[in-house]
Amino acid sequence: MLRTCSRVIALTAMVTCGLVTAQAADTTLTLACQGTTTIFVTETPKVLPISMGIIVNLTKRTFEGLEALSSIPVEITSVNEVTISFQGFNRDKVLEENVRGSIDRVTGDFEAITTMKSVRTMEITSTARHSLKCRPTQRMF
Repeated sequence: MLRTCSRVIALTAMVTCGLVTAQAADTTLTLACQGTTTIFVTETPKVLPISMGIIVNLTKRTFEGLEALSSIPVEITSVNEVTISFQGFNRDKVLEENVRGSIDRVTGDFEAITTMKSVRTMEITSTARHSLKCRPTQRMF
């Protein structure tokens, strides 16, 4: 009886530790993303290739690696089983910069819009649309 009880306790501990480890792993996503950035500054949009790594920390609700899109900090605004939405905003004496977008957790589609606006005139000076395909990856080291 004692031996059976010990086995049940050991099995329960192993399963519980496995669940805790799986939950901890799910709080940080490491992604490799490739696609294009379309810049709308003039009448003729300019399409540029872009490749970047992104680390999504669901616990802290932050992104790392979006510096290629924007110099402002980005935070996660909502998360569900399908989508992670984010946005960031910064305003200084000259420019107002806004970035917002989402990642589809099923398809890996990453879409974001970055807008720069003149503080003096409140006119949009540039807009960029970022369309990337992301896939899960592991950090190299």
